[in-house]
Amino acid sequence: MEQWENGRHRRPLLGRRRMLTWLAVGTVTAVGGGVALRQSLAGAAVTEAGPPPTAAPAASVAPAALDESGRKWSDAKGWGGKLPGPGSAVRITDKVVLDADARVGSLLIDAGGSLVFAKDRSLTLDSAGNVEVRGTLALAPDPAHTHTLRFPDIDEHRFQGGGMTVVDTDTGLWVTGSGYLRLDGAPRTAWVRAAAELKAGDTTVRLAADPEGWQAGDELAVTPTAPPDAADFSTSYDLVAVQRIDGRTVTLTAPLQHAHPQVSAGGGAVFGAEVLNLTRNVRVEGTEQGRAHVHLTSSRPADLRHAALRRVGPRAAGKESWNGQPVTEPVLGRYGLHFHMLLDTSRGTVVEGVVVRDAGSHAFVPHNSHGITFRGCISHQTWEDAYWWDGPTDTRTPQIPSDDIAYLGCVASRTVYEPNPRGYRLTGFSLGAGTGSTARDCVAVGVQGATGASGYEWPETSEGVWTFENCLAHNNLEDGIFVWQNSEHPHTVTGFAAYHNGGWGIEHGAYLNDFGYRASVLYGNAAGGIAVHALGRDKGTVFDGLLVDAAGQSDYAVATLKHQLDGEQVTLSRSRLTGYRKAGVAFRATADGKPDDIAVLDCEFGDGPELWLDPDAPAPKQILFRRAGQSGAVALGKPAPGLAAGPWNAATSPATAPTPPRQVALPALKFTDSAPRTGRVTG
Repeated sequence: MEQWENGRHRRPLLGRRRMLTWLAVGTVTAVGGGVALRQSLAGAAVTEAGPPPTAAPAASVAPAALDESGRKWSDAKGWGGKLPGPGSAVRITDKVVLDADARVGSLLIDAGGSLVFAKDRSLTLDSAGNVEVRGTLALAPDPAHTHTLRFPDIDEHRFQGGGMTVVDTDTGLWVTGSGYLRLDGAPRTAWVRAAAELKAGDTTVRLAADPEGWQAGDELAVTPTAPPDAADFSTSYDLVAVQRIDGRTVTLTAPLQHAHPQVSAGGGAVFGAEVLNLTRNVRVEGTEQGRAHVHLTSSRPADLRHAALRRVGPRAAGKESWNGQPVTEPVLGRYGLHFHMLLDTSRGTVVEGVVVRDAGSHAFVPHNSHGITFRGCISHQTWEDAYWWDGPTDTRTPQIPSDDIAYLGCVASRTVYEPNPRGYRLTGFSLGAGTGSTARDCVAVGVQGATGASGYEWPETSEGVWTFENCLAHNNLEDGIFVWQNSEHPHTVTGFAAYHNGGWGIEHGAYLNDFGYRASVLYGNAAGGIAVHALGRDKGTVFDGLLVDAAGQSDYAVATLKHQLDGEQVTLSRSRLTGYRKAGVAFRATADGKPDDIAVLDCEFGDGPELWLDPDAPAPKQILFRRAGQSGAVALGKPAPGLAAGPWNAATSPATAPTPPRQVALPALKFTDSAPRTGRVTG
């Protein structure tokens, strides 16, 4: 949990980098032929000559039209006769238009001031120190040009981390007070699926939808799709560049190095590799030697469209080691795009088509900030959980909620950890506490990590009831979905697909909860389709209308594992289980836990035994079975001593099922083949 300032965070001593000259725009005071010396203490008050800055706009103000009527940055007269240089701490209190590349020591845009990049030229502003926005900062080029804000001289060893207040050593982009940030690039379709199989050596990619806004030179990431028994199945990405675009056919500057097969998962779902466009013409970035961050505490919603945040999320030396080698850890509160403790003031914020890549920490963080929509965003090659907000301090403390968060058509790609064997429960999307939140049409691919790592996670002590629809997880090193909650509310997962993950399609724990998984497809996952740890809390967990095809990758389509507490029944119903090597459902409750309480009703099976009772499992509390198309049910139990087991390694007896027979209800999935359409800020 992040720490608020409240006296606990001390400002650093004034160092050489902060002994910079303030060039107070519009209020420059001549002293002995020079400029009045001012000192920057990370946003501390500065004595000004002349009138104070004008008041900042109210939080309810809509996006203003780009105003390029200010004076030109390149006009030395506006700076008292000398342009700012690499050693200058620049303070803007009036309207300024950046019309030439520039390099400064630091930048403060005060309330009432603005810095607008000229839209008709490509421009780069380098800042050795913080850029703080209390007024307006706008990067909104026309489609033919690029705007870049770069932090070239970051020393990550100096980062301190923290909460609300600008920290002098923690170099990045800070939006504070009533500041307004507009990153407004040219629209690009964030990602599109390949329309067919891609082979190693291919130099063209045919797409399943129009690549709107894509241009020659754009960098693409082609996601892995190979089955989990293939080498490097979760890491075989291709990073390629566009040479030419002809309709939906993209010609590459170099051939693909990996095969990316098209996958027919069943239920009408056919998936080509996602082709992610990582290029934007608005860029905020650090360097390979030092990562920056973006931190928003402003009461005015930002407008963030089609920007690329690269080399963000600094890391610090950790307190632990792995195999004798030191490891790093993320800096508290310094993430890729961090909305910090904004509560309702962030409502209405839209983040569209934004890419966070090559990041050392979390990519998108709406921390205790409500009503933010992320549409068509991409996290690629990031450390730590990609879409996330701060968890609780311990397992007895609830997570602070963020309400009404929407992830629409977003991608978590190549999420990593240091070192990977310690990446327990690493995830692409952490579905945290709060109400009214939605994840729809999202993709989690290439998530690394160790036990419990997944594309999507419902974490313990962080219960949020999400609308979760038509999301996909594939080629993650471990699970597609990982649930570890003792929930008080029912949860529903609809239209989910998981293919070619190295663990389970769905791994469902912790002890007692009520989930409903419906109309979903689990295909070719290495451990199996579903692992059941938890029993029901009130109504019980239900897996209904699923297609679970092990595709020869696993012994069982579904398996029960350790149940910590005695609870309500889990039901698997109206589903089809096929492609397994040994049995459709394996009952494997452990002797140090509670026995199985499972009903398998009205399901179809492929070749081989439908069920298998592990001889090492304890006698079940209840296992009910009724085949699809039959009216009678049986109960499975341990064979009596000295008697041979039946075909399922179990004894059977007639039983009464809790519901009448029903027909199998296989899913009919309709996944979109591209990111949602996005646009620029109006005005």
